[in-house]
Amino acid sequence: MKPPGRIARVTRRGFRVVRGRVLLARGVRPASRTFGFERGQPIHRHYIDDFIRAHADRIQGRCVEFHDASYTRRFGGNRPDHVDVLDLDDSNPHATVVADLTKPHSLPPNTYDCIICVHVLHLVYDADAFTRALHELLAPGGTLLVAVPATAMVDPEWTEYRRWTALGITTLLEQFFDPSAVQVQTYGNSLAAAAEMRGLAADEIAPWELRATDEHFPVEVCAQAVKSDA
Repeated sequence: MKPPGRIARVTRRGFRVVRGRVLLARGVRPASRTFGFERGQPIHRHYIDDFIRAHADRIQGRCVEFHDASYTRRFGGNRPDHVDVLDLDDSNPHATVVADLTKPHSLPPNTYDCIICVHVLHLVYDADAFTRALHELLAPGGTLLVAVPATAMVDPEWTEYRRWTALGITTLLEQFFDPSAVQVQTYGNSLAAAAEMRGLAADEIAPWELRATDEHFPVEVCAQAVKSDA
């Protein structure tokens, strides 16, 4: 069977966008209680992909990612020469390193050239201690890539303590990194935020609506922070 042509793809996307508008306005029950995973790619994951793709060149050398190495594998290409998976839980079959970064000296300092920290900081109560440990783990000149939810449902299966603003992430990172080495970016707008809360997938709103950015209504906050060479 031949893959669907462009017209078929555009028609199918148009149908999903129309259906998405209906779901946005329909009652109080969301379209999904699992962030839209069963409907397609969640909106926040679309934004995370955009962010990691834009900074993919920083994924090199010794890398570590939380829970699994999916972003490192997808976007790192052949640049990483060692990849670890860090988790608090030793039952995670993907974990190569088990540690609690809120505890002092959990891991040797200056170990990694890149740390990918996606949707972790909102699960950690002591975010200051955790971020200090991330900074210590980085080798000089190493890069921390962070993504945190600004607008999202609360998942009862996780210990979620907060949602983040751009100011919150900036203030947190600048405690440990040189402010000139911290870049923070928001993704989303009021429509995307509403769709995220309703559990729609990324292809259930139009591409230009996904791309639009309104800093008053962020869905995802992302940051790159580079450790000083000194």
